[in-house]
Amino acid sequence: MTRTRSPRRRVGCAVGLALAVVVLVGGTVLADRVTHGIAQDVAADAVRSQLGATDPDVSIAGFPFLTQLARGTLDDVHLTAPGATLRGLDVTNLDVTATGVAVQEPRGAEHVVATATVPTATLEALLRERTGWDLTLATEGEGLVAGGAVAGIPVAVGLTLAPAGADGLTATITSASLGGLVVDAGVLPDGLASRITEVDVTDQLPEGARVTGATVRDDGLHVRVELDDVTLDAL
Repeated sequence: MTRTRSPRRRVGCAVGLALAVVVLVGGTVLADRVTHGIAQDVAADAVRSQLGATDPDVSIAGFPFLTQLARGTLDDVHLTAPGATLRGLDVTNLDVTATGVAVQEPRGAEHVVATATVPTATLEALLRERTGWDLTLATEGEGLVAGGAVAGIPVAVGLTLAPAGADGLTATITSASLGGLVVDAGVLPDGLASRITEVDVTDQLPEGARVTGATVRDDGLHVRVELDDVTLDAL
C-alpha cells in the first residue's frame, strides 16, 4: 500500500530545506565578510609600514569579496589617512583610490589616483633647500608669496603653481618686489627668480607619477597625482 505524505510533513520538509539553504548561504556570506575585514586590516598595516601613514583606513569595494580574492585582483581599494610620508615628503589628508589591485607579490595596482595636501611648512622647507636662502612662505589667494631678506634687502615674490603631468609642477612668478619697490623678477639678486621656480615635489613622487591637479589652499598645496601599473614597493 502506497503511503501518502501529509501536507504538514511536506511543509516541514520544505521549511527544513529552506533553513538549510539559509544557513549555507549565511555561512558563505559570513566567511566573505570576515575575510573582507581581515584583508582591509592587512592592507592598512602594509600602507602604514610602507608610507608611514597615520591611522589609515582601507575599504575594499565589491561583493562578494572571495571571488575577487580567488582571481588575485581586487576591483577597487580606497585608502584615507590624516597624514603620511611619501619618500620623505610629509603630506596630510591623503586619499587614494586604486583599481585592479594585485593581492600577490609584487603587490600593486593598474591605476591609482591620489590626492593630498602638502602643508605650507613643507613647501617652505623645499623653498629654502632650493634657494639656499632663509625665506618664509605664505598662501595668498590662489597663489603663494615667498618673503625674506636676500643680501640684507627685503624681498617678496608672488608665484602660482600649476600641474605639469610627468614634469610635476610648474611655478610661475606673478610679482616681485625688492626693498619695498615693485621690480621685474629678472633683477632679483643671486638668481632668486630661477631658484624659486624650481620649487617642486617631483623628486618625492614615484617614477611614472603624473601631477594632474594643483590648488593652493589656506593649509597648503592640494595636489592630485595619478599612476599606472605601480607596485606598493615603488611608492
